[in-house]
Amino acid sequence: MLIIGEKLNSAIPSVRQLISDKDTAAVQDLAQRQVAAGADYLDLNTAQNNEVPDMEWLVNTVQEVTDVPLCIDSTSAAAIKKGLETVKGDKSKVLVNSISLEKNRLEEVLPLILEYQCPVIGLTVDDSGIPKTAEERIRLAEQLVEILTKENYDLTKLYIDPLVLPVAVDHTNAKMFFQCITAIKEKFNVKTVSGLSNISYNMPKRKIINRYFLSICMAFGMDAAILDPLDGKIITAITTTELLMGKDRFGKNYLKAHRKDILVD
Repeated sequence: MLIIGEKLNSAIPSVRQLISDKDTAAVQDLAQRQVAAGADYLDLNTAQNNEVPDMEWLVNTVQEVTDVPLCIDSTSAAAIKKGLETVKGDKSKVLVNSISLEKNRLEEVLPLILEYQCPVIGLTVDDSGIPKTAEERIRLAEQLVEILTKENYDLTKLYIDPLVLPVAVDHTNAKMFFQCITAIKEKFNVKTVSGLSNISYNMPKRKIINRYFLSICMAFGMDAAILDPLDGKIITAITTTELLMGKDRFGKNYLKAHRKDILVD
């Protein structure tokens, strides 16, 4: 499971303030703690502030203390472009979050993806919004795959996000998402990804729902998740699920986590 650390996001009021204040020490501490907790990527989002210059500052600030790959998270092509330009090192390792079939985003972000040949998260949404059925979302995934294939893009770098909606709105939303993951992986042989927060929106004890949702997604083959790596119970869920799915040979990672006393029961 690829872990994309979500904590450096300006949608979080405290992080928004850190970015606004240009609090280098606090931002770098948050980056380093996520990496130490197991983040494979660090998601950077500055949409709630002065987005483009803040993205440049945030990329520079984080890269001063870690070489973990970055996930540039924005609906703005200008912010994504600035992030990619600012990143030091191999830009083809940067994960872009995200592209979709919305006309403006496709036209503006696709050229950047092709220029840098970097991994990208593809959302199953178009100008009509998020489809209500699994079949429609799978159809949008197919369209994204076809577009990228025509551009000779390496599909091993594509992560499809079928966009889970809250179970508080419809109790079948999680089940629909699991159906999407299965079909997308079988039909198109691409990776899948999700954030966790939407599934539990407007429900009590949200972290419990998020943890079990993640474990089931992993059982259905999901490859990556945008989550809080500082949540020890989430990391424990990932470690344990990988053990039970036979992805942890001889339980080495589980036992290593036990010896480090990072498993939370």
